[in-house]
Amino acid sequence: MAQIIDITPRARDVHPVLMLITSHRMDCFVLCLKCLELYTDLSRFKKIYILANDVSDEHSLLIKSFQQRHPGVIDVYTTPRGYVPAVVAMQNIIMARHIDDVIIKMYEDVFVTPRWLERLIAAYKMHKNHPRVVLASTVAPVSVTGRQVMDRALRAHYQRERSRLPGTSVAHNAILHRFVWEKVLFDGFEEKFLNLKRPEFSYVPRLSTECIIYDRRLMDLILPMPLRTVQGNHRVEEYIINSALASQKLQAAVITNAVVHHFSHMESEAYLRRHISMDDIWWHMTFLDENPAYKDSNDLSPRLPGTRNLKLRKLMRDRELRLLS
Repeated sequence: MAQIIDITPRARDVHPVLMLITSHRMDCFVLCLKCLELYTDLSRFKKIYILANDVSDEHSLLIKSFQQRHPGVIDVYTTPRGYVPAVVAMQNIIMARHIDDVIIKMYEDVFVTPRWLERLIAAYKMHKNHPRVVLASTVAPVSVTGRQVMDRALRAHYQRERSRLPGTSVAHNAILHRFVWEKVLFDGFEEKFLNLKRPEFSYVPRLSTECIIYDRRLMDLILPMPLRTVQGNHRVEEYIINSALASQKLQAAVITNAVVHHFSHMESEAYLRRHISMDDIWWHMTFLDENPAYKDSNDLSPRLPGTRNLKLRKLMRDRELRLLS
């Protein structure tokens, strides 16, 4: 009788370390934690480090509350305010401590979606022995990499609007931020992108680092990261990673079916907050397990942690709508 060999990458036997970086965007941080609890089995993480950079007392209480709900959460407070040097220094320490582990890093204004973790880990396992691919990333529509990977969806569905978008960099392109969020919230942009015929992975020589997974192969290339801005670039980690990819002729794998949402770049945040309601984003993210774009065709896949509370979430939404009407 022929032997059956399962070649499907199994995500269950990898227990990554999560680094979650937070500073001043407290409303984003609350939604970030909410989405993690709804759509992630947090027991899968070996450790969860919350790097809190000069946060307020109220912000600290949110972290403490999250710690009480989930074991294995370690709060690390850094000062002074700023990514450099405090946050970079602490990342150096954590990566050195977990040099033999798998690390996932994300920011406070990144909102995860159903089954993001399973797909991210599966992509990591698929490429862990690849000679040229040393990290993997999800797709974040509001990011440099997201604009590049999702441009086919923009051309297919919004050709006229796309042609009118400013040609400035994504970080400074506030109009692009607003346009993408309006399409996500009110025009099913996620579903339109995920329904397109596309490769499973997009391989890029440089990427945005809103939500990435990596191991020692990358850490050996970037540690220790410098505790200063590099050529005027405050995104030290992203600059160092992309420089390492370029110098070693390496690539990153972007998973085209794992979407997370990045709220905004610092340069465009003030404009975006004047035109996009965080409340609309909150309710959109709350009910993604009902969104056809995120339905899992595999009936044997594990249930999402938050599905048992779906009825309660609906009651909360209906009550709020009644109060507003």
